[in-house]
Amino acid sequence: MCMIKVLLYLFVFVSSQNTYAQITEAYWERKGSGFKDAHGNFVGANNYYHTYWNSDAQHGIVTNVNGLEGVVDKWGKIVIPIIYSNIIVVKDFALTTNKDGQKGYYNLNGYKKIYEGAYDKIEGSLAQHDVILKKDHKYGVGDDDTGNIYIPLEYDYIEESISGVHHEILVSKGGQYDEFGHYHNGKWGLYVDRTLAVPCEYDTINTTIVGEEDMYAINKNGKWGFCSNGKEIIAPQYDAVTNFVNGVATVRKDGEVKLIKNPLKDGSQIMIAEGGSDVNNKKKVGGPAISRYPAPDSDVDKDIPTSKGKAENTFAFIIANENYPDAPVPYSLNDGRMFKEYCQKTLGLPEKNINLYEDATFGNIITAVEKMKQVADAYDGDASVIFYYAGHGFPDDKQQTAYLLPIDGDASSITTTGYSLAKLYKEIAGLKMKSAVVFLDACFSGAKREDQMLASSRGVAIKVKEEAPQGKMLVFSAAQGDETAHQLEDKHHGLFTYYLLKELQTAGGDVDMGTLTEYVTKQVKRQSVVINNKKQTPTVIPSQALQAGWQTMRLR
Repeated sequence: MCMIKVLLYLFVFVSSQNTYAQITEAYWERKGSGFKDAHGNFVGANNYYHTYWNSDAQHGIVTNVNGLEGVVDKWGKIVIPIIYSNIIVVKDFALTTNKDGQKGYYNLNGYKKIYEGAYDKIEGSLAQHDVILKKDHKYGVGDDDTGNIYIPLEYDYIEESISGVHHEILVSKGGQYDEFGHYHNGKWGLYVDRTLAVPCEYDTINTTIVGEEDMYAINKNGKWGFCSNGKEIIAPQYDAVTNFVNGVATVRKDGEVKLIKNPLKDGSQIMIAEGGSDVNNKKKVGGPAISRYPAPDSDVDKDIPTSKGKAENTFAFIIANENYPDAPVPYSLNDGRMFKEYCQKTLGLPEKNINLYEDATFGNIITAVEKMKQVADAYDGDASVIFYYAGHGFPDDKQQTAYLLPIDGDASSITTTGYSLAKLYKEIAGLKMKSAVVFLDACFSGAKREDQMLASSRGVAIKVKEEAPQGKMLVFSAAQGDETAHQLEDKHHGLFTYYLLKELQTAGGDVDMGTLTEYVTKQVKRQSVVINNKKQTPTVIPSQALQAGWQTMRLR
């Protein structure tokens, strides 16, 4: 037995060579135990029954002949009295246990006694100098420097939440612990940076869903809402929510997905494209539009062919409207963004010639048309235009005319908030240009891509009059009459746009309009019936001036 202890202490001696403390006497049972301080002086012979030097080489736990523990610093000075039944030193703090089993706490920066002999449990130091305390089966949180308790000892469970921005602590009341010590069925609240941000009355708090104004997602009875600064801002009512970005969040309720505005911000704000304006067309709002749908990752989104030549005199105007407040258009942002990639890489348009408007407002559409006019004037008939639109179209049921629906438009007042398709054709026809090709991945029957109606009061789709393009213009639209323009779910694109990109990819962009429109029309008609059980018939309408030769036109 004696030999075993000699070997043990020889091991301790060797393993501590690189610290200030060194065990110098193996037969501590008879002669005591000690160590050398930072100056090399021997400390503690015949005073301590046992010594243990902490791994930080700054503090040693010592035990007297009665088995009580204390702490000395590296100079041998007693900094925590030798009166405790157990001490644990971790970095800059020490947890103490007295003879009654109650816990205390010392801050070793200055050796301040913070909490002493009053708690059933003290759990280490959390971020931002916090300590979890437990007394009479209730939890709270205190400061490890001042001793102030800022979360009162009234909770049944406490858990730290990791966040890159804030220090968050979840608290709960009213739950129970199972036989394995797991906590269940409590009501939850949240402290953020030592302030109550969410009162303790919710079934779930999702600390990963938080955005502007520190709006945390809260759940009660299976429904989601938002809370901020200790107050319920939006009552739980949604099946799913996202965080707030650019003044809006995406929510789902009864199967319908829509955007809601942040009530703590200017009520007129909506999510729009970079460089766009708010609905009052006053102030700029930066940042690209954000899609709630999967990113483009299909076969047409990879291996995009690159043109060797440059179409220096061709200009593209692309509008991709997805985030309508009440009726989003699935994958429209994917459509517009990938069409831009094909314009630049496959058709050879310089990036400066491509104008992309994401979630375009009425003002953005006017801006696009005005820029087309400026380009036409500057090039004096030596430029061509490609106009692409993905989003909602809507009919005026009285006149049976078609409109593009801006992101801030209202289907119930389409004649005043929509942009007339006839007006668009007239503006483009009036340009002094070589040619213009218009792609419309939209329908004008009043239906969404999912076949639901945009206006709840309208029970049937309306067949609008086909507007006749003028000048040197060719229009290629995704559907005709009262049909719906569908999406291709597994490709994360509109059905029409997917096959448009597919043919451009296959041909490397070197394809005439006759071949392009024939391929797209055939594929869309077939796949719509197979996948959607609905007819969708793309339609080509050339202006009178292009009737004889539009099939040989090329996009580059």
